[in-house]
Amino acid sequence: MRLASYFETDGFAFVIRSKTFLIKYWASFYGLLNEFLLLIESLVGLYLNMVMIRSLFAALSLMIAGSFCVANESRSDLGMWAWKQAHFDRPESRVTMFDFCEREGITHIDQHVSIRNGAIANADAFRQLIIEAAERGITVNALRGDKKMFFAENHTRTMSAIEAIVASIQTLPEGAKLLGIKFDVEPYLTAEWKAGGESRKTVMFDYLSFLDEARVYLNAEAPELELAVDVPFWWDKAEHELRYEGSTKRFVYHIQDRVDWVGIMSYRRDPGTTALLVADEIKYAADQSMFRSVAPTMETSKLSGKEAHISFGGVPATEFRAALDSLRIRYAGNLQVRCIMLHHYGSLSSYLKGLFCA
Repeated sequence: MRLASYFETDGFAFVIRSKTFLIKYWASFYGLLNEFLLLIESLVGLYLNMVMIRSLFAALSLMIAGSFCVANESRSDLGMWAWKQAHFDRPESRVTMFDFCEREGITHIDQHVSIRNGAIANADAFRQLIIEAAERGITVNALRGDKKMFFAENHTRTMSAIEAIVASIQTLPEGAKLLGIKFDVEPYLTAEWKAGGESRKTVMFDYLSFLDEARVYLNAEAPELELAVDVPFWWDKAEHELRYEGSTKRFVYHIQDRVDWVGIMSYRRDPGTTALLVADEIKYAADQSMFRSVAPTMETSKLSGKEAHISFGGVPATEFRAALDSLRIRYAGNLQVRCIMLHHYGSLSSYLKGLFCA
């Protein structure tokens, strides 16, 4: 009887109290859980909205990028070497070269000039090149090059070439100007460099002393002209450190101190490797507040043997364009990088023929 009485009285009351307890606290727990779930829902909604916004901006960026071919504000400038007189000696040749530059987004040309009898050969055509380039928004350097050009015994002749170039631009009309003078001098190809030791050190001293001499002359006679050189990527190694005029540093750093900009022969197919080869020079330029003073470079000549791998000649042009675009994006807005230099017009124009905006 007591058991039955329990279920009928006390037991029933206990069940009722238990249900009341559960209902009361379940309601509180459910309220908290509901608020937590609402918070999660809000955060998820915000995240999804941000994803949608980012996706929208990405799509918009692709649409904008797709409306351009090569040259746009999100990429670094392009320049190229041009070695032959035939590139500029006739009006149609100049138009062909400028049209190519326009299609490829090239805004600078290092044009080689020959010096004969103390004057630029085809001086009138070279002046027309400068004038017509300015009309197309293209800058021009007068380019000179020889492996022994900076040897001490050749300083006088090399300086006379600078004087001839300066004289040739005196009659340029307003709005047209020569940007500067560029030297592609590769003394490491000489026996004197390869001998090493004091012989190599003399070659390096001669190189730097000529740059000093050229700078003094240009500052006095044509301060508007820039002085530039092309150098190999490995002149920043410790083995090429020397003391010059009271300062000890790597050879290329001495050179950077004396010119407006350097083109670094960083020829490689992989853009990451190219970037590594110019990283020290860019860092030095940044540390010294040298603006627009370094130009990474790419090669398109058809090379053979052990050097074949440094050029894009012989590989699909799409591979070249992908690497070039990677470098242009990498250096967009970089205060130390002037442009990406392409070697050279003769090979480049043939290589890219029919593949514009590929």
